[in-house]
Amino acid sequence: MLAALARPWTSTGMKVLASLVAMSWVSVSQAADAYSLEEPATDVRVRDVTMQVTIDGKIATSAGGGKSVSHDLDAQAAYRFRERRLTGAGRDAEAYRCVREYDQASTRTKISDELSTQSMPARMRVIVSHGQRSGMQRYCPTALMTRDALELIDVPGDPLAVLALLPSRRVEVGEEWEVEDWAAQMLSTVEATTESKMTAKLVSVEDETARVEFSGTVKGARLGALTNVKLSGHLLFDLTKQLVTSVDLTHSEEGAIGTIAPGIDSDAHVVITRSLASGDGALTKAFAESIPLDPPGDRLPLEFDAGPWGLSLVHGRGWHVFHASYDSDPQVVILRLLDQGTLVSQCNFSPVAKVAAGQTTPVEQYEASIRQSLGDQFGAIVARDRIPTQDDRTIFRVTVEGKYTLPSGDETKEVPMTWVYYLCADPSGRQVSFVFALEPEMRERLAGQDRQIVETLQFGPPVRQQASQRGAN
Repeated sequence: MLAALARPWTSTGMKVLASLVAMSWVSVSQAADAYSLEEPATDVRVRDVTMQVTIDGKIATSAGGGKSVSHDLDAQAAYRFRERRLTGAGRDAEAYRCVREYDQASTRTKISDELSTQSMPARMRVIVSHGQRSGMQRYCPTALMTRDALELIDVPGDPLAVLALLPSRRVEVGEEWEVEDWAAQMLSTVEATTESKMTAKLVSVEDETARVEFSGTVKGARLGALTNVKLSGHLLFDLTKQLVTSVDLTHSEEGAIGTIAPGIDSDAHVVITRSLASGDGALTKAFAESIPLDPPGDRLPLEFDAGPWGLSLVHGRGWHVFHASYDSDPQVVILRLLDQGTLVSQCNFSPVAKVAAGQTTPVEQYEASIRQSLGDQFGAIVARDRIPTQDDRTIFRVTVEGKYTLPSGDETKEVPMTWVYYLCADPSGRQVSFVFALEPEMRERLAGQDRQIVETLQFGPPVRQQASQRGAN
């Protein structure tokens, strides 16, 4: 009888024990389902990377009087490069550094009916990328970059910035995490943010491949113009190789017309594939170790090549090309200096009449032309001097103060202005005139960059002349 009484208890006890064992197994199983999704900065394996970017939408340019003109935008870009991580230079965004060797970087852009193409010059194939909140700071270790080359590779969804979306802890399927605001900003390339919110989620793991989906918005300003960016997409992470193998990202942007760039309303679709490279190429361990932790100051300025005129110069990264007209009237290149979203100065330069070898336009004649060009805005010449040079060039500088008339609603107002003129001549008699326009309180922020630009001016044969010489040879 005792045995009979014991059987029900034994049966119940076994069920309880089985339940406890099952619960224990579930707990162990859940713990095993927490995954590490990380590519640490110490992982120096060389990756092969390809990117395909398609952009469609509209850009808006100012037509004056508060009006704008809309233009259709259709662009495609293709990139192929090897990439090697470098030791981080700090925390957060600055922990993301790499060096890349480009085999391909090319774009095809159509704005309304105007088609243009661009590709990376061979001398700039090796590029160092240094993470910052506002995006990637890039430079070439062996040559000065141009603004065109910099913008060619400054595309949405940089593969290195994508890695900042990965969680810093182990996560389970279905778990969501907040993306750090600096990481969202770096990926969006918005320079100054007012609002940033982005989340990511591990949605599945199949065959050792984890799928992470992400979405968010970043609001702020780029090049001084209000900008709103929406980001969404997914990435695949190989758990065995500890490697992001693909990224599919949509970057939607609405940006107002600014002092440098047109307004934009576009969608960019970015597809990235990554794999482990079979060899290092130029990205050897020794080469990577030769790259300094901080970008060298002499590698950061940009070169501007006015090829049709046979002129080149060097300027800081705050200067942007606003307009360039080499053949139509007036022939002029316009650069604008932006500092933390504020327009500091505008620089106009163009060739002027050639004189006899060893001569220059007389300063009195140059000053008369300045008075004529400024008209009623001219106030007084407050300084004139000659800039010493290390070669046989001649540089005269003339500083003028006056007033600029600005429209203000239905009326106008006069704003104090300073114009700094430079006349630069080479020994052959070729001459170039510069004028830097700025409000007087901006002189400190200009900080002598006007003189630095003029002093770097180089004279060479125009591109068309170079082409004819090659043909003759």
